[in-house]
Amino acid sequence: MFKQHPKKFTLLAITMIASIYLFWPGFSVAPPSSSPAIIYIEQFGDESGSVSNVIGFEPILSPQDFASADHLIAKLSLYFDAAGDNSLIKENTVVLMPGHIGTALLASGQKSRVYNASSINAALPILISYNLVDFTKNYFVFDAPEKMYASVVRSQSRQAAAVLQDVFSSLARRYKTTIIAGSGLMMTPGIYPDGLTYGHGPIFHTSFVFGPDGKPMIDAVRQVGPSTDEMLVAKKSLAEFLPTFKLGPMQFGVAIGADASRDDVKSAYKAAGASILLSPQFHQHSFSTSTAMANAQEFDWGMAVSMKGQGWGFSPSSRASIIVDGDVIGIENADTDGRIYNLWIQPEK
Repeated sequence: MFKQHPKKFTLLAITMIASIYLFWPGFSVAPPSSSPAIIYIEQFGDESGSVSNVIGFEPILSPQDFASADHLIAKLSLYFDAAGDNSLIKENTVVLMPGHIGTALLASGQKSRVYNASSINAALPILISYNLVDFTKNYFVFDAPEKMYASVVRSQSRQAAAVLQDVFSSLARRYKTTIIAGSGLMMTPGIYPDGLTYGHGPIFHTSFVFGPDGKPMIDAVRQVGPSTDEMLVAKKSLAEFLPTFKLGPMQFGVAIGADASRDDVKSAYKAAGASILLSPQFHQHSFSTSTAMANAQEFDWGMAVSMKGQGWGFSPSSRASIIVDGDVIGIENADTDGRIYNLWIQPEK
């Protein structure tokens, strides 16, 4: 039979091989090494008389670390263990994670070809094929300046939200501490009985705070002013909807990215009684080198941290900021070093 149609057979074989290559997911990804990482710790403020402390992580993360909840827990545990070994995790401690951890988790549950891809665009065909029905439905139902990226976020939100909740709920319970779980792009973010997202609706750049019991607290923190790139898929929120959280006898607010410099965000938190401002950040080498919290002097205490590492065409870069009793300190260090910043917070005057 094949001898009668050699050209058709050759074309079919080439098509099949090309399709397999395009959508073949690759191999399973091994968990990260549990061997101790080189992690530097810097401390600010005075422990004597402090009522609480903030620990900021600037971990070195790769795409492979987002393959599953177990992968990310294994990598972040190195930093939690380092903080615990130095007696930094106490009763009134909050751990601040960097921005866009949740966005990277949109790629969780995949195989090696996604994590080894040279760019986001190279990983998209495999991500889309993994959840093709949901992607197609969202592509034709919703509008966005970047419909393809927005549809991927919507089709992957449930899985990413479930992994994010698993990771930070587990870590919060294990280390008995409050955690600001970085940030991420997510559809209809909130705290619901069955998870952190539901149904179909708008996308926001979002953060969640997990208590020592492992439960997400109060409500999602939705970014008021997304960046130019983020606005291609995400909507703006309003400062009046921002929740405020307790840290010992004091209160803190979470400002995602550029929200840390927005007057409406700062005013809303000050009006709610917050004296601590904490900010998940994400910077690249090509971005502005301005200090993340340079315009947040209204707060007595604060911290901003960024992710480090490489992958998917990104090179995240450290742009940490610390507010110590009203003084803003900008910090830049080698992007090859894992960092932990600890801020001792004194009682309100």
